[in-house]
Amino acid sequence: MQRMAGMDAAFLYMETPAMHMHVVGVLVLDPGAGGDGFTLDTLTRVLSERIHLIPPLRRRLLPSPGGIDHPLWIEDPDFALSDHVQAAPARGSMSWAELEQFTGDVAGRPLDRSRPLWEMWLAELEGGAGVALVTKLHHSLMDGGAGADLMASIFDLGPDGPGAPAPRAAWSPDVVPSTRSQVTGSVASLVARQRHVPAALARSASSVAGTARMWVTERRAGNRLPLTAPTTPFNGSLSPRRTVCLTRVDLDDVLGIRRAFGTTVNDVVLAISATALRRYLEARNALPRRDLVAAVPVSAHRPDDDHDLVNKVSNMMVTLPLTPDDPLERLAAVHANSRSSKALQSAFGPDSLQELTGFTLPPIMTAAARLYSGLGLARFHPPLMNLVISNVPGPPVDLYCAGARVTGIFPMGPVMEGSGVNITVLSEARHLNIGIMACPDLLDDVGELGRFMVEAVDELAGLAAGRAPTA
Repeated sequence: MQRMAGMDAAFLYMETPAMHMHVVGVLVLDPGAGGDGFTLDTLTRVLSERIHLIPPLRRRLLPSPGGIDHPLWIEDPDFALSDHVQAAPARGSMSWAELEQFTGDVAGRPLDRSRPLWEMWLAELEGGAGVALVTKLHHSLMDGGAGADLMASIFDLGPDGPGAPAPRAAWSPDVVPSTRSQVTGSVASLVARQRHVPAALARSASSVAGTARMWVTERRAGNRLPLTAPTTPFNGSLSPRRTVCLTRVDLDDVLGIRRAFGTTVNDVVLAISATALRRYLEARNALPRRDLVAAVPVSAHRPDDDHDLVNKVSNMMVTLPLTPDDPLERLAAVHANSRSSKALQSAFGPDSLQELTGFTLPPIMTAAARLYSGLGLARFHPPLMNLVISNVPGPPVDLYCAGARVTGIFPMGPVMEGSGVNITVLSEARHLNIGIMACPDLLDDVGELGRFMVEAVDELAGLAAGRAPTA
């Protein structure tokens, strides 16, 4: 067993009945014409053979008595795959729209904290489109970077993969410690962490000062930096309900835009998101006077963190220009804004957020989150951000699972209180897969937003065609 890291625990404390802190992914597989297809038995066998490569999946949390300290992760003595892996409750195969609806229903339900914090559903798709694995995983288990690496453990590079390596040792579940032992351990852990508070506060103060200096420098250079976000129809108090859109664009088109205009893939993602959001708001006569602000998660993992499964993530705030309605001007502005935001995020330091969350008091943070959400306080102040946009690098080659080829990977991050939409993209061999999760009480047509994103890529790709690459 091990004590949860501060940022991992923070994702638990922030969770409320309306704000679910889990990530959702949809994996589409093509079993091909041969064999018996990809069944629930196939999925269970694959996970059983490889779960030792994904240790967090057998761990459940053990809250500290009275919230003295962060919870423990323990190897669950009652773990059973059948509690987590199920067939989707559908009559026959699903259409794509039905898959999106089912995924939204799954995303709108909290995970059972008495078990390891994940579940997986197998759905058959109509028209011979294969099967879909809808997976829900709590953010406290791992961040997106670590999650992508670990979930890759169930994949092979060919249809006849070498199989999973045998575990080095037999798995041994933990014995749940007594209440007295838990109290003693929690107090000792809390006291030990307090010794690091002065140094951590000093480093955080230095980071804040460095960020302030960088902000002044960027402003003097004329760069636009986000301070507060405008209020839009999709900013407000959440309900528990979720809707999703799963769509994709050609990765070659995105790479062609990047080369033609000398930007990055992340710039292209932010620019097409801004264009899609502008058109969504225009259609509702709700275009704000100020530009939107997107929170963009940034991985703080280092190359030597390969086996470190805790959350290590920072954020940068990027201004998304809504005017003028010129996609090339928008892309250029996003590129400049991203560079300024990266400078600010770098000045703050990748470890500062993690250090600060390490000293949060569980009862206070949990009570504050529930009070804020329960009273709907997000309705009464301007939002700090309008939405979250994540760009997750995916596999550049085809992958296989039990002989079935992976034809789509759609990730979706949590929707945050005060912000009713999260856009997550993942690149793979041929496509840029787009997963949009929204609260339908704030964003009334998530599919329309997805269509606008596809149109925005087509528009930029047409402008990039035949243009010489920019150095």
